[in-house]
This record gives sequence, structure tokens and C-alpha cells, in this order.
Amino acid sequence: MIRITKEFLKTHNFKFDGLTFPQDITQKSYRPIDGTKLPPSADDQMNTLRKKFTIIFTAKYENFAQLEVRCQINESIMRKYLNRSRKITRESVAKLCVGTPLTLEESDELFTLQGHSLEPDKQRFDALIVNAIQDGDDIGTFLDTCKKYGLNII
Repeated sequence: MIRITKEFLKTHNFKFDGLTFPQDITQKSYRPIDGTKLPPSADDQMNTLRKKFTIIFTAKYENFAQLEVRCQINESIMRKYLNRSRKITRESVAKLCVGTPLTLEESDELFTLQGHSLEPDKQRFDALIVNAIQDGDDIGTFLDTCKKYGLNII
């Protein structure tokens, strides 16, 4: 993955903010040939993401209070993610990746499972995430940087 600097963040012309994505209005038709393995469904990917969140939480944190301090994800939200009563958001994946901290490869895997891989050359939010991970920023610095660039992450 490319090195993302603060200068890149200031000067690059991003296509999208990275929090919202344009809807693909074209219809796709696909007929699998015998023996073709279909990609996992969005639900299967979300379940895998939940499992990864659980593994990271139990390996890196002793309790929910530690998670909230380091990642700014409160206990009630994390419990909803883990018990499948709420979909894991892109913002929460970013908070977990930056606050824990995870590697770029681990982070990209989580974002792919959430629905969109990291594209720091096209998406401003993705560039901010990659920069925070590469620079070793804590969650406060990351959230302040997001706010500076007009992305208010809650």
C-alpha cells in the first residue's frame, strides 16, 4: 500500500469522502457454471467480521472500558455488534483498527469484510485511516484529523 502523508491528505483530489458510496444502478446477471464457487454473501462476510471483532477484543482488551478508552467504541455498541443486533459500521472498523492498533493488512481485511476495501487513493476517509496507522496515531489524533478534513466520526 502507498505511503500516505499529511501533505498527501492536504493536496490530493479524492473522488469520494469514503463514508458514503454511490449506488451501482446497473443490474448484473450471473449464471454460474457447474463447479463454480460463489463468493460469500454480505451476511456471511458480516458474520466473519463479527468473529474477527470478537477475536481482537478478547486478545487485546481485558474489558469494555479499555476498548472504549483506546477505540472510542462504547460497551453497548460493541455488545450489539457482537450479538448481531446491529451491523458493524465502517466508522467502527476504523476506530478499532486505529485504536488497537492493527496492521494495514489486518485493517484492509476487516474493511473488505465490512463491504469496501481500503482505497486511500480514491477515498478521503481511507487515506486518513492509512495515514493514522502508518504514523501510529492514537484514536484522539485520528478523530481530530478526521474532523479537520470535514469527516465527523462519532
